Amino acid sequence: MTSNTRRTLLGAALLMGTGTVLGQPAASANWPNRPVRIVHGFTTGGPVDNLARLLAAQFPDAFGQQAIVEGKPGAGGTIGANFVAKAEPDGYTLFLMASGHSAAPGLYKSLPFDAVNDFTMVSMVARSPFAIIANPDAPFRTVQEFVQQARAQPGKIDYGSGGTGSGMHLAAVLFQARAQLQLTHVPYKGGNAPALAVMAGEVPVIFTSLAGMSSHIESGKVRALAVTSGTRFAAMPAIPTVAETVLPDFDVSAWYALAGPRRLPPTIVARLNDMVQATLRRPEVVQGLKLQAAEPWATSAAEAQAFLATDVARWTRVVREENIAPPSP
Repeated sequence: MTSNTRRTLLGAALLMGTGTVLGQPAASANWPNRPVRIVHGFTTGGPVDNLARLLAAQFPDAFGQQAIVEGKPGAGGTIGANFVAKAEPDGYTLFLMASGHSAAPGLYKSLPFDAVNDFTMVSMVARSPFAIIANPDAPFRTVQEFVQQARAQPGKIDYGSGGTGSGMHLAAVLFQARAQLQLTHVPYKGGNAPALAVMAGEVPVIFTSLAGMSSHIESGKVRALAVTSGTRFAAMPAIPTVAETVLPDFDVSAWYALAGPRRLPPTIVARLNDMVQATLRRPEVVQGLKLQAAEPWATSAAEAQAFLATDVARWTRVVREENIAPPSP
């Protein structure tokens, strides 16, 4: 082989290698040139699905492409999370992450993904207090009465949630631990199932997100006993907090964030973050979130990544200390 031939082959190899490195920025510059998929780990019609659709509706104006929302429910949201974690980091598969994601490392002995390091956070999107919601015919009208009856009847009062390991279930577990109660958990598969269950009297009380509950509260189909945030929710100021009634300093809220697979290109992250920031400044979006009992929570990508790491550590500790079992298959 001549020296010229060796130089030619070496140059070709370097160009191929450079093409691999430079290919990602080139692809990022053209993103998106086809529809984007926003995946979540829950059923249609629930707060996670609704928020994913709100973001998806912004894509045509922001990027000139459609975004398709796809729920992959099951295993406390980990099926959807795993799908995104294994996706190509090309910006065409995104993840509407919910607060229950933080519990997964504590709930499962092993996961096919790393709950923090296999995801690139784009921005936090919204947060909402959980609420303790009762059937109107339940034998307690306030959270104080609920606690009193639960203490008098250990294990005799059922409560529903959106599934084992969901954010609402974890809020209930913390509530029981702090209040020294023993309730019986009846898990549902997210979406509207817990609300329908409490309205039908299948369970006397549920721990759930306030999202989607305001109309039921206003119509009297359910009774809101308390919210779990540290302060009263501005859109429903008549509902007391757990902290001011039975458990001082109790403060737990649901949160939602937009993320992608690990190594999502910074240029795509920046464009998505800009879209989220602009979306959450729109009065009609703020009002829409308010109707879903949520408030905007826009952050930088770095702030969202740091929050995720802290929250996963927090809930991993809680799950293990309280011996919460993983969801049934």
